[in-house]
Amino acid sequence: MKHWKSIIASLLLLSSGTGIVNARQYHFSPDKTDELKRLVSSGSLAPGDEVILADGVYRPGDFNFFAEGTSADTITLRALNPGKAIVSGPVKMRIYGSYLKVDGLFFNKAWASGFSMIEFRKDKGVNARHCRLTNCVIDDCNDPEKSEKPAPPGHLPMSVAEYWVGLYGENHRVDHCYFANKRIGGLVLQLWLDENSHINNHQIDHNLFGFRQPYGGNGAEIIRVGHSWSSQLESHAIIENNVFLHCDGENEIISVKSCNNILRRNLFFESRGGLVCRHGHYNVIEGNTIVGNHLKGTCGIRIINQGHTVYDNLVCRTDGWGLLVRVGVFERPTPETDIKAEPLTSYHRAENVDIAYNDFIDCRSMELGSGKGEKMPRNVRFAYNNIYGDSFDMKVSRPEHTLGGFYFLDNSYGFSDGKTIPMTGFVRTSVPSDHFTNERNRVLGLLTDIGAAWYADNNAELAYISNKYK
Repeated sequence: MKHWKSIIASLLLLSSGTGIVNARQYHFSPDKTDELKRLVSSGSLAPGDEVILADGVYRPGDFNFFAEGTSADTITLRALNPGKAIVSGPVKMRIYGSYLKVDGLFFNKAWASGFSMIEFRKDKGVNARHCRLTNCVIDDCNDPEKSEKPAPPGHLPMSVAEYWVGLYGENHRVDHCYFANKRIGGLVLQLWLDENSHINNHQIDHNLFGFRQPYGGNGAEIIRVGHSWSSQLESHAIIENNVFLHCDGENEIISVKSCNNILRRNLFFESRGGLVCRHGHYNVIEGNTIVGNHLKGTCGIRIINQGHTVYDNLVCRTDGWGLLVRVGVFERPTPETDIKAEPLTSYHRAENVDIAYNDFIDCRSMELGSGKGEKMPRNVRFAYNNIYGDSFDMKVSRPEHTLGGFYFLDNSYGFSDGKTIPMTGFVRTSVPSDHFTNERNRVLGLLTDIGAAWYADNNAELAYISNKYK
């Protein structure tokens, strides 16, 4: 009798708790794509339900994934076998509702039928919440009508912008994915801010961003957080533990255009561009590793605007600057600022910035106060940093105006050619013999659990990096 009571009590607990007892699995194959689209857009899926795609090539065109899951029971759209459910052709996928997960899909030879291929919203103002894109691959997704035709004389080879993933809403996660081989203009991943609900808490982690063909102009960042018009709004996104390999789209690999974001423990390897605080304030740049291997166009961290913390980063063997702190054109906007006269697209004064405990190894230069403008950096602390290498060029623009805005404290340097930094706050030392070992350990430690493990190219690119340290 006690045995049966125990079983009944357990069943009641399950049915009244998570609801997972009533969850269903729905199986589809490519020849049932229309039925699949009707189900996932109907809103009838219940918490814990799974929609499972059999092996094959799906050409869904425009479709919505709409349902309401719960924090305990996510609703999942997944491949039966990761990578074997292939999405191709023109795609306009809209994910909205809450607690939805897309898992194990392979987007290949697909492209955006509209502005972006995947968006976490239905339309303007109808955004998703607590959704996740995981274990997926987006590779070689370019509109063939726009990317394969030769450009007219005098024009860029890729004169169109289409986005791959656009995050709207709040509390989304993009993780353990692989993105590579974008050829035309537009972002791989855009985090959009809503003026009325801009604190998003998105998490972008453990992804591998592979080869991005050079675009030849602006608008080919890998990740952008916000936009010029939203640059003064708080975002609170976290971008961590990602690998960027041969991301050569333009000179900004990550472009931060909002406030209160954290970018930490990311690896940028042989990528022609930099990590840039383009707009916004109070961003944390911590524990990132940038390895240029002297390739043309590689550079480090660029700082504009106010209140940033740049801490414990390793920047080595960049062809360009390891650090750039730019001069401003305007002051930080206030509610009284006329943004038509002082547009948000401009550069604002760098102020109240803390740059500490970073290592700059074999970088060609460091630039302080460079660029056009009259708002010189102010109250920038540069402390406990190490600068080593064969040679180095400390470029200080208009030093009589620039240096007064910096506070240099206990920085160490040493160059094989004997060059000195004749400034207070810098101490000359010998080049540490173990700095390459430290770099090796740091890089290899950042290659764990990255990307979509089922995808051969993902693993080959991680092996490419690790083989550099054998």
